[in-house]
Amino acid sequence: MMGEIFALRRLRWKLTLSYTLVAAVTLLALELILAGALVAFLNSDLLPRLVVQNFRDEVAPRLERPLNQNPPNAEGIREELVGFADNSGVRGGDRPPPPPTSLGNYTADQGALLVVDDRRRLLASVPEMQGFPEGKRFDAGSISGLEPLVNAAFDGEENSGQLSSNVGGQVVTVTPIEGKKGRVAGVLVGTLGLPNLTAPLLITVGISAIFLAIPAAFLGALFGFFTAWSLTRRIGRLARAARSWSRGDFSVTTKDRSRDELGQLSRELNSMAAELENLLQARGELATLEARNRFARDLHDSVKQQVFATSLQIAAARALIEKDTDSAESHLSQDDELVRQAQKELNG
Repeated sequence: MMGEIFALRRLRWKLTLSYTLVAAVTLLALELILAGALVAFLNSDLLPRLVVQNFRDEVAPRLERPLNQNPPNAEGIREELVGFADNSGVRGGDRPPPPPTSLGNYTADQGALLVVDDRRRLLASVPEMQGFPEGKRFDAGSISGLEPLVNAAFDGEENSGQLSSNVGGQVVTVTPIEGKKGRVAGVLVGTLGLPNLTAPLLITVGISAIFLAIPAAFLGALFGFFTAWSLTRRIGRLARAARSWSRGDFSVTTKDRSRDELGQLSRELNSMAAELENLLQARGELATLEARNRFARDLHDSVKQQVFATSLQIAAARALIEKDTDSAESHLSQDDELVRQAQKELNG
């Protein structure tokens, strides 16, 4: 009994452990999937496209009026860029940036917004950078991959995928600014350096795996324990019923009304036990009938022998009845005794 209970407990704890491991591993897998999805998103072309779309909807319309003045209102353009940069966090603090060796090096830490007119002059930049003087021709070739985007924008390209790039964590976007009669009056150049998040994300996943996996494992173990307890209790009822059936006690049934596989198995076992009980009763009745038939055959043989012996005694009595009365009387007495024995055996 104790061994069987221990076996059930082993099954219960195995199921509990499996729920615990599934909960912890699932949480870790979700964290890795989310971290991988975030890294893939930052390294994909989807982010630059979203940036271009946002600039086209939010910034470009506000730059059309100062850009289309004659001459272009550089201060008005700067005010619009500063307002957007302060609200969106494109740039860092208000401190002047250190002199960059290139725009790409500077924007690896902070973002930058630049407006270039159709004469390829840099009208305004936020933050203002010493390496790119305002009012002078803007050298788009100094930034890797920017010049083809600027040329495409001035040629009337509207596909955001053709106006943005993401190379080595450096996001570069170009947004056309509409001028009079539908022409392109200028472009808004946006650059943003994306940090390498692989190592920080792995560290975050590792730390969260420690602090989140423990409660997740606890909840999984708790849920698994109660689920396994219900399952092993139902299996225990089946085991107890099977023991009673093995002893020939078919009055015990498994009461499981659930509609799952164990409930179906319980009902099938109850049906099997009832059929087995009927089979055993039929076999008992058949054995009794066979015993009676065997007894009848033995009785028949015994009575047949006694009748044969009686017939011999009667024949002998007939032969001696006139010659030797005493001998005939003796034979008749033996016949009478044989008849009484036969009657006794027949009456059972």
